[in-house]
Amino acid sequence: MNEVRRGQVYPRPQQQQVGQQQVQGRRRRRQHQSPSPQSTSGLQQHHHGEEKKDHSKLSGDEVTPTKDKREHPAITPESPQNKPVPSTSSPAPPREERSAPEGTSSPTPRPSDTSERKPSSSRPTSVPPEGYMTAAEVQDLLKRQELKFEEKLLQVELAAGEKEKTLRQTMKDEQKELTTLGESMAELTQSRDALLKMVGQYKGMLASLVSEKEKDKQNADERIKAIEVERNQALEDLANVEVAFSDVHRKYERTKQVVDTLRRNEETLRGAVADYETKLQKQEQKFIEFQKHAEEKIQLANEEFEAMRKANDQEMTKMSALLKKAEMKIMSLQDAFDRKTRENQELTQLCDDLINKVGASH
Repeated sequence: MNEVRRGQVYPRPQQQQVGQQQVQGRRRRRQHQSPSPQSTSGLQQHHHGEEKKDHSKLSGDEVTPTKDKREHPAITPESPQNKPVPSTSSPAPPREERSAPEGTSSPTPRPSDTSERKPSSSRPTSVPPEGYMTAAEVQDLLKRQELKFEEKLLQVELAAGEKEKTLRQTMKDEQKELTTLGESMAELTQSRDALLKMVGQYKGMLASLVSEKEKDKQNADERIKAIEVERNQALEDLANVEVAFSDVHRKYERTKQVVDTLRRNEETLRGAVADYETKLQKQEQKFIEFQKHAEEKIQLANEEFEAMRKANDQEMTKMSALLKKAEMKIMSLQDAFDRKTRENQELTQLCDDLINKVGASH
């Protein structure tokens, strides 16, 4: 069993084990032999000395049973429980020499005790001197003290076990937290590596974009230069128009060709317009036919609706007639019921009168 203090596990001191061994040894010796009446005073002093030493040894382990004044009454010569009680039993056996347990010293008898013990051996009855406890009282007191001490020791051991359980549970919880933190740390490192990869990719993309921008700028400069060359060439051509009339004739011929192409396009467009007009007429005819068909369907639906409405009106009139007939029947039944009720009341009244008259005559 270990003792839990301030979140750490310390081994139980060796003194408590020695005290437990001494208690067990005393219990075994008490079971095998019982003290004689002549040695009650010596046993009492010896027992108190052992209890004090055991308590002093066990105080290092924080197990100090408190003394109960109610269980240790003050023993005075005048108390009735300590008065000598005559006994008719045989003379007590000779006193056995008992060695004190380890770590304790045997009490030395006082002169007054020896003087009082000598004449008691010659008396026929086993009566303790005045002011001392009897053997049964000493045994009872020892048993109560031992039970109380063992109970407190068991409570301390149970408390230490509970503390150890709680400490183990907290250690398990901390271990779980450490594992979760390690997992979260691994996830963070993975996310950091992924971010670093993405940053590297973005850097490559930016470098490629910068290079493409430089290329576009170079291409634009080249185009500007080409346009400037074309402009210079056009200026030269414009200057040479007046000189080269042949260029004007060539342009005229080119324009004539364009006009011919436009005329041919106009003819094709007119044919397409005629085709579209014929298609439009056909679509209009189809629309008119669909319109007529829809009107016929609408007329048929109206006729069916009118027939259904008339049938419903006839059914409603029939139902209203049946309802009126049922109401009249209900009214007639109600009148008959009221009449029967009145007749029953009159008959009941007559019966009551007859019964009263017959009872009065008797």
